This record gives sequence, structure tokens and C-alpha cells, in this order.
Amino acid sequence: MITPREYQTEAIAAVLNKWRQGVTRQLISLPTGTGKTIIFGLLAKELNKKTLVLAHRDELLTQAVEKMRLVHPGSDIGIFKAEQRDGLNRDICVASIQTAVRHTDWLRERDFSLCVCDEAHHSNANSYRRVFEDLGFMDDDASKLLFGCTATAFRSDGQALGDIFQEIVFERSILSMIRAGYLVDVKGIAVGTNTSIEGVHTRTGDFAVDELEEAVDTPERNSLIARAYIEYGEHRPGIVFTVSVQHAHNIAAAFQERGVSCVPVWGSMDGDARRAALAAFRAGRVKVLSNCQLLTEGYDAPEIGCVMMARPTKSKGLYIQCVGRGLRLDPGKQDCLLLDFVDVSRRHNLCNFGTLVDGKVNLKKGQTLLEAVAEAKECESRESTAPLRKSTQMVDLFERSRFVWTVSGNNYRLNLGDGQVVVCAPSGNGYAVLLVEKDLTTTSFSDGILPLDYAQGVAEDYARGNAQPAFNDKEAKWRGYPASENQLAFLGRLKVDYSTGITKGEASRLIDEAMSEPATQKQIWFIQRRGLHHNPVLLTKKEASMLISQHKSGMSATA
Repeated sequence: MITPREYQTEAIAAVLNKWRQGVTRQLISLPTGTGKTIIFGLLAKELNKKTLVLAHRDELLTQAVEKMRLVHPGSDIGIFKAEQRDGLNRDICVASIQTAVRHTDWLRERDFSLCVCDEAHHSNANSYRRVFEDLGFMDDDASKLLFGCTATAFRSDGQALGDIFQEIVFERSILSMIRAGYLVDVKGIAVGTNTSIEGVHTRTGDFAVDELEEAVDTPERNSLIARAYIEYGEHRPGIVFTVSVQHAHNIAAAFQERGVSCVPVWGSMDGDARRAALAAFRAGRVKVLSNCQLLTEGYDAPEIGCVMMARPTKSKGLYIQCVGRGLRLDPGKQDCLLLDFVDVSRRHNLCNFGTLVDGKVNLKKGQTLLEAVAEAKECESRESTAPLRKSTQMVDLFERSRFVWTVSGNNYRLNLGDGQVVVCAPSGNGYAVLLVEKDLTTTSFSDGILPLDYAQGVAEDYARGNAQPAFNDKEAKWRGYPASENQLAFLGRLKVDYSTGITKGEASRLIDEAMSEPATQKQIWFIQRRGLHHNPVLLTKKEASMLISQHKSGMSATA
């Protein structure tokens, strides 16, 4: 039995709350290595209903059974696949999608209430859709819950997961999970090659495999990959992502020629041989796995310390899945090394280090993701004439953030525009994350109290999806333009000093800081006494004044 992490219990609470509200087809999105299997095990335990778990590979089936037993010991669970049928009549049936789609009549008789779709970015496939439909999970039946989990809630081929799921009910980013200490940081090195992929065409959102293989599977490039690992890999257990099976073999040979124990593994490989290779890697007898279409999803090897992207890709989902293999925590592991092999291309937009944070970072050799993000924001940080120093810890977090935060007393505020603000407010030994609406009503993002860095990550994850475009982004171009006359006039009315020639970004920051002055004790006392707000310490002086004025106006109107 294991103790769930904070975000795992948050996710379960979000799922149950949305189900009560009538959302019967739900999706959660969490990075690789954060325990999505644990979450659906907890969900099955909480609901205690007949449960069907669907996955597309044998390793995922076995992993689901093992991890669900960790959080749901004593559960009646089994596997249902071609040569193994005992799971069909268990309370929790973990089924291969290939077998399930052929026997939906058998599964329908079990009357499952919960259907879990592992690696749910595959859910648009006809096989999944047929199972969902045949078992009644697409009928918006309030007694049934379709639950999907994925690290990448999008597809490169343009098909929308919204055709299957109604809502993403819970999500966290790679960056927020690294900040919170649930994943290791990733250190990147971009290795340039002389290989051109200019002539490679695009099919269904990514490179045509046959053309890409011909372009990149060369002795010179394969040798470069092996040499880069020897130079930078620091003897870390590593995994190479290749274009094809032959590419995997050729790269393995390049490593072996240089004395590095490396074996190829691939999706259609004989099962016994595959298990032997993976066992040798786990035992340390093999240093590097050269992989094609096998270890992208569901491979849990925390010791992986080096990820080598020998396969160029335009698919954000594939890139994140690959790099995610190296981000799991492991005793003594400080970070993951990402070796990114950059080919010559002007016509293609390739995924790279910045793909992990949905932004552009100028990677310097050996920088970690957090360091690169911090440096990318440094120019904007220098604009500040009065940097915040009220909390050393929070200032450090601000410097790693793409958003402009302000301090209001002990609260940290992130303005989303249109009157909405996300607030990280002290509570107990940590922080609560709250959304303050224009009418000053508040909504909590979590029932628990979070560490400050994780609380900031939760707030920024919400801001990415809900803030007005470029409103509070440090990199927004408008921040470099000269301050407007309206901004300067407003600063004058606020009696705020400013330098000649300040930019719109500087003026906006000064205005936000002036407007973020915390409510006075007298205001807080008045609001508490009259029950005008359930948590007035969240309010700024201006917000508190507005609330008090509204109350007094209402009293005058009824007098």
C-alpha cells in the first residue's frame, strides 16, 4: 500500500466532482512519470464498481495490474487478452483493446460502470470508439464514467480528443511537476549534424518514416550519436529513439563499435528476447537501449538518465513522451540529460527542448530546463527598477516563470485579465491557490495545502489555458513598446514615480504593483464584521474599498 501524492488525490477529487456535475466522459493530463496508473487505481478503489481498463500493449496491461494492486490491495483483478481470459469475470478487468473490440458482447454482459482508457491519446482509433459505444460509455449515462489519462492530450494528426471526451478535468505541466520535485530536471545539449531533412515530406502530422529513415540512418550520423553519448553521457543508463527497426540496429552497432553495451529493441520483437533485453538493461549489463516503437509509452525505468533523440519529429506528443522516459525520480538521480540531434532544416518546424515548456528557450550546452527558462526571461526581469525582495523563495520562482507576478502583502497574484486574478495565499504550512473573479467571488483549485513552488505551478497551468493571449506573458512583444499616454496618465493619478522613456511592460508592472497594495486591517475588520467576503485577506486595498462602497451604497438605497 502506498500513500498517494497530493496531486493524485487532487485529481481524484476533481474527477468525482465533475461526475457529480454530469460530466461522464473525462480526461486528465499529467506528464510521464507522475503516476497516472496510480490515479486510476485510486479511482477504481474509491468507486468500488465493476471496472474495465483498456490498453494497447502487453506491458501496459501488466503494469496496470501491478500498480493498481499497490493502491487497491486485495482487489479482484485480472487480465483479458488473447491467451489469457481470467480477467473477463473479475471486478476489475484489464483488457487489451485488440481483444476487447472482438468481444464487446461478452464485455457488455458484465455491465461495467467505470471504463478507464490508458494512454488516451489513442482513444480516437476505431477500436476504442467501438468499445466505448458498444458498452454504453458514449451515451452520457449518469451511472457510467469514461475516464482517460494521458501525458499528451492532443494528437499530431489533427483528430480531436473532444470527439470522445467532454472535458479535461485535471492537468499539470512538466514544468510545474519539476518545480514541485515530482520529476527530475532535464539538462539539454543540442548536437548539430550535417544531415539535411529538407526533402522529407509530412504525413499525418509527422515525417514520412520511409523518407526520414533514408535521410538520417547514415553511418556518419549514427557514429556522431554514439560519440556524443561517450562525450556527454557521463556513463548514464540511456535510451535512443530511432526512426525504424533497421535504424535501431545500426545505431546499436555504432555504440558497440565504440565499446558501449547497446542492444536494439522494437515493437514486433519476440517477447522473450524483448524481456531479456529490458532485464539486462535494468540490471546494468546493458548501458543503452536503441529503441523503435516500443519504449515511447508505458515503459517505467526510473534509472534512465540520458535520452537521445536520434529521430527528428514534428509531433509534440511524441517528443514529450520520449523525453518523459527519463524524468522519473530515482535515488541519487539529479537530472536527466537530453541529447538532441539537430539536423539541417529550414522548411520544417521541429520539436526541440522548448517543446517541453510550450515556449522558446535559448538552450546553452548543459543547461537544465529550469535554468534555460530562467535565462529566457532574464531580459524582461532586468526591466524592473524595483525588484521584489519580500520573499527570496518566491522571487526565485518568479525568475523561472514566464508570467508577471505581483506581491500583495503575503499573497502572490497573477492577473489573467478581464478582472480575473489567481492568488497563491498562505495557509497553514503552505499555500492555497484561488481564483478571484471580477465580482470578488473565489474558487479554490485544491482542497489541500500546497508547497509554494507547486502552488505557483498550479496557478500558471491554469493561466496558460485561461488568461487572455499575451496579457501577462513576459515575452509578449507589446511589453517592449513605449508606454501609452493612458498608462502614463494613470501612473500620475496613482502618484507613482516612473523613469522617462519607460516601456508598456514597465508601466504595466508599476500599475499592477500600485493596484496590489493589500487591504488594510481596518478594511479587513469591517468586511469580516459585516460578512461581505469569506476571506478578505485575499483582497487588495482597492478591491476592499470597492466592496465596502458597494455595501454602504446598498445600505443608503434601503434607508
